[in-house]
Amino acid sequence: MNSIITQFRFSDSDLPQHNHYHLSCEMILVTEGEAEFLVDGTVYPAERGSLVFINSFEQHEVQILRSPYHRYFLTIDSAEVERMLSFTALSSIFKNRPTGFQHCISFPEDIREEVLHLFERIHQEYLHPGPYSTQMLRNLFEQLLIHVYRVCPGNFTLHENGSASRISAIQRYIEEHFTEEIRIADLARQFFISPYYLSHTFKSQVGYSPKQYIQLNRLSYAKELLETTDLQVSQIAYKCGFGDTNNFIRSFKNWFDQAPNRYRQNGETEGNGER
Repeated sequence: MNSIITQFRFSDSDLPQHNHYHLSCEMILVTEGEAEFLVDGTVYPAERGSLVFINSFEQHEVQILRSPYHRYFLTIDSAEVERMLSFTALSSIFKNRPTGFQHCISFPEDIREEVLHLFERIHQEYLHPGPYSTQMLRNLFEQLLIHVYRVCPGNFTLHENGSASRISAIQRYIEEHFTEEIRIADLARQFFISPYYLSHTFKSQVGYSPKQYIQLNRLSYAKELLETTDLQVSQIAYKCGFGDTNNFIRSFKNWFDQAPNRYRQNGETEGNGER
């Protein structure tokens, strides 16, 4: 289980918040104070017991409204979560953005304290694993996501069977092959589905068109390479599957409001910041 949790910490810092982009999916649980999350243009108020989900493509920033502001911050590998959970539909909240998706979940009072307790138990098990720790963490994690589902079922894409399951398989294929040339017509033929139905259903289920999803996976990988390597921008464009450097730079700037080199410079001077 530790392999899917890339970072897990408790923070009580009231440092100024900055605009972030991330390479993995996030969960942020507010335990004290009050904050305001801006996620892709939508504002969400958050207070004690509020749980925020942010995927690797989403731009967000946080403003503290009331101190002290305490929170748990967890980043996970969504692909590992999908493989680990008994009910794979629960993992869709980390990747898919169906119409009406709510990034911030507020629990009823009778559930709020149980969710806070679950998060504390997950954190302690993560820090101090014991016998059968993987199984314990999986059970705790599933309990948490079931509570989220019961409060906000619209945030999940139920893809256990039927055409939704086929779209989920296409989504995984894109995640595994995005550095290669991928044509929508070829995907439709490979998965025995019409191109129109593929595009329409994929957008409805995932929240992005197939072309957008391919591009966002490439851009997310590009961010990782910009942060962790000294590769030239032209080399990164090639490794991420872009046809030419100018197209890569234009796409990166359109999505993230800054050129790749500026993103790299900002990362070197600012770091990841506090959430």
